[in-house]
Amino acid sequence: MTMSGDYVHNTLLPYISDFVEYALLFSSFQSQGCVNRVRQALRLLGIDSYALLSKPLHEATGYVVAESGGAMELDDSLYRLAISLANIKLGLRIGAESRRIKRMEGETKLSNIAREVVELYSKSIEVAEKCNMVITTHSLVTVGEELSDLGYLHITVDKMSMYMRFTNSAALFYTTAEEHIVREALSVTRAPPTPKLIHVKINTDPLTAPLYGLILVQYMRLRKTIATEERHVVI
Repeated sequence: MTMSGDYVHNTLLPYISDFVEYALLFSSFQSQGCVNRVRQALRLLGIDSYALLSKPLHEATGYVVAESGGAMELDDSLYRLAISLANIKLGLRIGAESRRIKRMEGETKLSNIAREVVELYSKSIEVAEKCNMVITTHSLVTVGEELSDLGYLHITVDKMSMYMRFTNSAALFYTTAEEHIVREALSVTRAPPTPKLIHVKINTDPLTAPLYGLILVQYMRLRKTIATEERHVVI
């Protein structure tokens, strides 16, 4: 059962607490205040919980974590990547008997796939990083959120017709399984002059595609860091 922390603490938990034994909380740096409210509600209802939080912790959140225990802090720049990997591994464990699931186990080992992913998509990424807008399908929203943290304007494909008129170029992230969705969105987009679209089509299983996308974001982050350091050296 998946629920939004913004509403669960006072609108849902009191009514379903008899059916919930354990809760797993995920929170970015921006929404840590919500974690405090949810954990306090869980504690009052007698529900055990564990939280995966991005660093740095807010002072109030740090206090709640110290009081409640059961939490892991993750570096903010790696938070979504770590959560995506954890969710995939959980899915693999739940569906361990599925032949398709077994085939994907090798795709979750970062040491095996990181270099290959960068080599496959580096040319597209090096062009895409020059855009100021990023468009993603809903399966890759976490990729868009991560790029938003890097300063890019992020929208989803269903909002293309409203926002594409405000940019000259945009990077479009989607999976092979979502090509039809992208085609439909482009067919109804009327935004003259049409901006240049850089397609980053991730050709892998939809379950592991967010992981691949987040690896590419880390590559972009690294390139930005190196470029910044080189400018400082020149100065």
